[in-house]
Amino acid sequence: MVSTDCMAFRRVKGTVDYFPEDRLLQNMVFDIFRSAAIRYGFSEVEAPALESMPLLAAKSGEEIKKQIFTLDKRSGEELGMRFEFTASLARMFVERQKSLAKPVKWFSLGRMWRYEQPQAGRLREFYQFNAEIFGSGRPESDAEAISLAIESLKALGLTKKDFFVNINNRKLLQGLLLDIIPKSRLADVLRAIDKREKITEQEFDKELSFLEKQKIIKIKELLQQDLDALDYSSMNNMAREGYDELKSVLGFLGRDIVRFSISTARGLAYYTGTVFEVYDAKGKYRALAGGGRYDRMIELFGGQSTPATGFAMGYATLLLLLKEKGLLPKISLGPDYYIAVVSDDIRKEALKLASGLRKKYSVDIDLMKRTLSKQLKYADSIGARKVIVLGPDELKSREVKIKDMATGKEKRIKISSLIQS
Repeated sequence: MVSTDCMAFRRVKGTVDYFPEDRLLQNMVFDIFRSAAIRYGFSEVEAPALESMPLLAAKSGEEIKKQIFTLDKRSGEELGMRFEFTASLARMFVERQKSLAKPVKWFSLGRMWRYEQPQAGRLREFYQFNAEIFGSGRPESDAEAISLAIESLKALGLTKKDFFVNINNRKLLQGLLLDIIPKSRLADVLRAIDKREKITEQEFDKELSFLEKQKIIKIKELLQQDLDALDYSSMNNMAREGYDELKSVLGFLGRDIVRFSISTARGLAYYTGTVFEVYDAKGKYRALAGGGRYDRMIELFGGQSTPATGFAMGYATLLLLLKEKGLLPKISLGPDYYIAVVSDDIRKEALKLASGLRKKYSVDIDLMKRTLSKQLKYADSIGARKVIVLGPDELKSREVKIKDMATGKEKRIKISSLIQS
C-alpha cells in the first residue's frame, strides 16, 4: 500500500518552495533588477529551459558538463536543462545576428539547474539575473556590464560597505602563467585558481600536484601580486594585451568598489578577456555575481565573429545578504479591500461591487458564507488594508462603511464615489 502521509513526499534536495510571501519578495527584487537593466538600455528576453547538449557543453568546461541535468535520449535528441543563460542568449543572437543593430543589450530573469551538492546560497534549482552585450569589443562594454551589476545591488539598498567587485583579465593571467607552466597545463591551473578561495591551502596544493614544487611556489607568489606591482616590461605579448585591456576598463569604473584581483579566473572555459566577481564585504557568502568577456562564443555557435560580454547574478546568495543587512523589501500580501457580506441575499450585489473595485484595486470577498464577525477576523488574518461592510441597509442607502484595519478608523462613503476613486 502506498503511504498517503504527506511527509513521504518531500521537496527535492537543493530546491526551494516559493510560498506567496516568498514569491512576492522575489518579484519585488526582480522588478528592481528589471528596472535597473531597462534604465541601462537593456531589453528583456527569455529562452527555453531545455537546450541541446552540444550547445550546453560547448566550451563550458569538464566540471560543468558533469553538473548538467540531462534528459533521456529520445529520437536522437540529446537535451539538457540550462545551467546559465549565456549560451542560450548567444544562440538567440546568432539566429538574428544579421538583422540586429549592434550592440545588442539583452537581459533575462529565470530559473537554472545544476546537479551539485547543495549548500548555503547554492542550489540545484536556482534563479539568476543575466545581462549580455553582443557586438562591442570596447572596454566601455565591460564597464557597462559591471556598472549595471553594481547599480542593481545599490538599488536594493546595498552600499560600498556591503560588497565589492574583484576584476581581472584572462589574457593577463594566462600570459603570466605561461611564463611558469606549459600551455598543456593551463586549463588545469586556471581551474585550480578559480577554486582557490573555496578550498584550503593544502587542497590547493593538491589541485596543483601535477606541477613541480618550485612552479607551485611561483604561482602562489604571482597570485599575491597587485596590479601596480606587475612588471609590464617583462610581460609577454598576451599578458601585455590583457594588462592594457584591464587598465582601460578600470578607467571607466570607480575604484571604491572595484578592485584588482589576479586570482579571479572564472571557471567557465569560454572567457577571453575581462572577468569579474562580486562578493559581500565580509567574504561570508559565495559570489553574488560573476561574468566577463567571451569573444569567441558567437563564432563557435555558427555566427559571425562577434565580441560579447555580460554577467549573471544569483538570487539565493543575494537573499542571504539582504536578510543579514535587514534590506529585504517590506511585504504586504493582503488585498486593498475585503468585502464582508452581511447576508446571503445580497451576495450578487457584493460581487458586482468587487468587480467594480477590481478595475483599480486588489479585492477579496467572503467565499465561505461566514458570519460577519468571522469575516472580519479573517480579513485581519490575511492583512486586508480596508474592510467594506455590505448589507441590505448599505444597498438601500447606496452607502457603505469602510474600516481602515491599520488605524481602526471607520468612515462612510457613497458606493458610486468608492468605485470612481
